[in-house]
Amino acid sequence: MPSGPREVLLVHRPHSAAARDACHRAAGILRAGGLHPVPISADTAPELTHTLAVHLRSRALRTAAVVAVGGDGMVHLVLQALHALAEQGVALPFGLVPAGSGNDLARHAGLPTRDVERAAGRVLRGLESAPHTMDLLAVRCADGTEHVCATAVCLGLDARINARANRWSRIRSSAKYAVALALDVVSLRARRYDLSWTAPDGTGHATARMLTFLTLANTSSVGGGFTIVPRASATDGAADLFMVSDVGIGRFLRCVPRLWLRTHEALPEVRVAPAVSATVALDDGAASDPARDAAYGDGERLGPLPVSLTVLPAALRVLF
Repeated sequence: MPSGPREVLLVHRPHSAAARDACHRAAGILRAGGLHPVPISADTAPELTHTLAVHLRSRALRTAAVVAVGGDGMVHLVLQALHALAEQGVALPFGLVPAGSGNDLARHAGLPTRDVERAAGRVLRGLESAPHTMDLLAVRCADGTEHVCATAVCLGLDARINARANRWSRIRSSAKYAVALALDVVSLRARRYDLSWTAPDGTGHATARMLTFLTLANTSSVGGGFTIVPRASATDGAADLFMVSDVGIGRFLRCVPRLWLRTHEALPEVRVAPAVSATVALDDGAASDPARDAAYGDGERLGPLPVSLTVLPAALRVLF
């Protein structure tokens, strides 16, 4: 049985039946493994953030791990608390029991998305194994807010699709992303971005380009399974800028099957560039819509453009 700290926090949303059930089942597996599961929940995201932060401040030294029970939104919430704690010198391992609608991080990590017991077992094995880490993306928005993200930061049409999809809370993530994509394609147009980035070898790049999609990806997919960078790695100290240039509706629709076949990177409109940092500003002269012209990370709204982004290598110990 594990020695040392024995509490494992299971952070979940109480109004989600899937998350409540997954929390109960995961707790049984962890208890059988000699640990003490502690459910953490609250009615709203701000309340849950506060509850988790208070618990960590008072009981961090008794805590073996913090586990997000949910989807990418729950991952994002937990990561903010863990990152803040790490900056104070206390680094706790992160585990994940997928129980959301998107689960892009779980898919990238090879976690079972429909088997709570196996996912909870991965937490146990992770605590007993040599440490594994993953990179995070640090994001600073124009309003001064700062965030860390695990999966991807969407900045173009992909962000506006995300904004529309987030309004439909009762639809499965991949389905609502696809529907939102179909609705936004009707008004598909590229916008001009001022973009600069630093490659892993230290080379600087700067360009002003008309782009449709613009994403900084740490993992392979967005929107609950739309694989945009099939070879993405969350452990190589770099992220991937995914850029799609100006395409009309007809050309875009002809390219969609290539996305499903994961052969879209060969298209002339698509460019993928490794980056360790980047800055992105919208500069097309159009009136900005604060609700839609914003960065979205892990499926959550982060803040308005311009943004600066930095890869944080090996910033998080993970139990998968």
